[in-house]
Amino acid sequence: MLEWNVFVEDFNAKEIKAYNIFEHGSFMEDLKKIYKKNKSDRENFDKELIRIIKYYFWAKCEWEVIISDWPPSKTKPIEVKVDVFDQIMLNREIFLDYVWNSLSKRKK
Repeated sequence: MLEWNVFVEDFNAKEIKAYNIFEHGSFMEDLKKIYKKNKSDRENFDKELIRIIKYYFWAKCEWEVIISDWPPSKTKPIEVKVDVFDQIMLNREIFLDYVWNSLSKRKK
């Protein structure tokens, strides 16, 4: 099984947890489809991969967390909203290599 963990809020437990994005069933189904369609064209696979990551994980409150300074500054606290898409894009090339190589190995 593929594994790429990101930080998300567990609304029920009221805590921040690590979440493996490949446990998202619909995302995984679409990922397999775009790989099957583009398994000989890595560049197009990359474009399609970014498209589905945006569709599932970009700018949706359930995939956003707030990162803040600690301890908080008394003069100007720092806070930034980060979604799962942002977290993946921090290591875009590594993520692409990981997904491409993992899916390539599965099909052999």
